[in-house]
Amino acid sequence: MKNSSGRNLVKKYTVWKHIMLCGAAGFSLTVPLAYAQAIPAAAKMRPHVIVLTAFPPEWQAWTVQKSFQHQVLHVPGLITPLICDSKGVCVTETGEGEINAAVTVTSLVKDTALDVKKTIFIRSGIAGGVDEENSALGSVYINNWIISWAFGHHYLSDKKQLAWSPPGCTDYASPGHCENYTRNIMENLAYKINPELLNMAVNASAHVALDNSVEAKKLDKIFGISAAPKVMVGATITGNDFWIGKENQAIAEQIVHLYTHGKTTYTNTAMEDLGDVAALSRFGLADHYLSIRGISDVDVPPPGKTEEEIWKTGDLYASALAERNAVIVTEAVIARVLQDAA
Repeated sequence: MKNSSGRNLVKKYTVWKHIMLCGAAGFSLTVPLAYAQAIPAAAKMRPHVIVLTAFPPEWQAWTVQKSFQHQVLHVPGLITPLICDSKGVCVTETGEGEINAAVTVTSLVKDTALDVKKTIFIRSGIAGGVDEENSALGSVYINNWIISWAFGHHYLSDKKQLAWSPPGCTDYASPGHCENYTRNIMENLAYKINPELLNMAVNASAHVALDNSVEAKKLDKIFGISAAPKVMVGATITGNDFWIGKENQAIAEQIVHLYTHGKTTYTNTAMEDLGDVAALSRFGLADHYLSIRGISDVDVPPPGKTEEEIWKTGDLYASALAERNAVIVTEAVIARVLQDAA
């Protein structure tokens, strides 16, 4: 009897355990599903604007503003946190060069805590300028095209002059295979900024007052520049190497003319923009991009100096002014973006 009773107890316990396990299994399969429907997914950050800076001075021009202490997000792949204000404007530092820029932008787009489908990405920083009388140091360009410097063949000609030939095609203005290159089907050569976004930025900054400095005026005088800083539109070339000289400036002009079919002119050069927009393009977000660059230096030696002398002594910079004016214009554009989003 004792053993039989024990066996019966074991059977009852086993049956009850089986029922409990089945019930638990049923609960885990059904109740959480119903319960999950009642709980919204974790809210994602949806920034209105993300400002991209390249290196510490550009980054610090924004971090000094206490408003960006509102929210800090540590995004894998970024070298600095994404810092945001209460209005949905965020800033980060990408590092210099196309690769660092592309890695940072890709990290932002793919991060699970962010939704950037409607975000405007603005590259804001300094750039080298052209040897033009009306392009004063401290001027700001809102760029209408982003162009590649690196593709193609840079070489020394038989006359021992710097020269360049395009990669694979001779006429990028003609329909067909060649034209595809500048539509980014085959290579990242040229991106045209969304005209609607460009016009918005130009209109938003039409009446901003740019700063000037004694140092910049002295440099302008050395280069024979008589104009004061102003906001202009033009094309920027992206390259990871530092270059200077009239021959290289002529090559930059040639590249821009060829890739854009003569629709714009070369006005400034920097190191990140192509990486930004190429990464965004892979996710269908190229139309969400703006490039705003303050002119910190002129990419030719001053009169009486050679390229080699400049490399030995250092270029002549007005970087603090260029950074300040780039921020001024970028803030005016951001204000318009927020106004339109309201």
